[in-house]
Amino acid sequence: MQAIKIGGDINKDEVKLLIGKYFSNSKVNIQEKDYEGRFEFLFSFGKRKDLDDISFYNTITQMVNDILMEIYFKQLIKDRVFKICSDYRGTDKAKIASYTHTNLKNENYFVREKSIVMEEILNHIIENNVLYIDGFMNFRLRKFLYMLDIAIEKAINQIEAEKEYVEFLNMLQYFVEIQEPKADLINVVIKDGNYSLYDKEHIPIENGLLSNLEDDLWYEDVSKADLLISSLIVLSPLKLTIHIEEGEERELIDVITKVFKGKVEFCRGCEFCEIKPKIKKGKY
Repeated sequence: MQAIKIGGDINKDEVKLLIGKYFSNSKVNIQEKDYEGRFEFLFSFGKRKDLDDISFYNTITQMVNDILMEIYFKQLIKDRVFKICSDYRGTDKAKIASYTHTNLKNENYFVREKSIVMEEILNHIIENNVLYIDGFMNFRLRKFLYMLDIAIEKAINQIEAEKEYVEFLNMLQYFVEIQEPKADLINVVIKDGNYSLYDKEHIPIENGLLSNLEDDLWYEDVSKADLLISSLIVLSPLKLTIHIEEGEERELIDVITKVFKGKVEFCRGCEFCEIKPKIKKGKY
């Protein structure tokens, strides 16, 4: 079997790290060469005849794919984002680039395209025993670069959604700050998807929102979680104790702790809420 040569022109040290992931404990001989800003790695069996040729080709193919995804596409994404996202600040551009790279690598996205790319890499290596990554990307993979723009668009939507979420939290925090407190302490029991409010004496609080949910058609498109937060804002307690099983309703708990920052404690487990003592006070 002939040796396989893999070459490129950027981030040799990062390429070497990826090669190490695949061949650190291998008997494959690896030689490297540098010239005029480029590098080459030569992979060969040496005198060994007992290695599986197909397995070797598949390993090289997966390694080249990782070099493309982790190094070459990452740089291409950065250049593309900074070119087309001129309306965004530098920090937002960097975040868009990072999210784009994550989206591109997500195994659930571009499944068909990634399979074709892997097949293109494998066939090229089998036919030529040489693959220069930059040239291969420019001439054989250019038809797949539309994936970058789709991943960038998704990343932009993610960034905008995050900004809207922050603005939403700021608005709720403002409402809490201007609201006159109507209770010293409220106990919130969250169990089996249901939310109940009690005062400091463990007497149920009926404030007209949670209690009338099922009877009012106006609320049919509003979740119970939204109504719970609305109820708490209306009541605006000085302190909140949340009785909840550890790990449950994480998104809801995240919103409540941010909106009522500094006012929230968590139950360790008590007879009142009948929740097992998994949660440490003040933490979730």
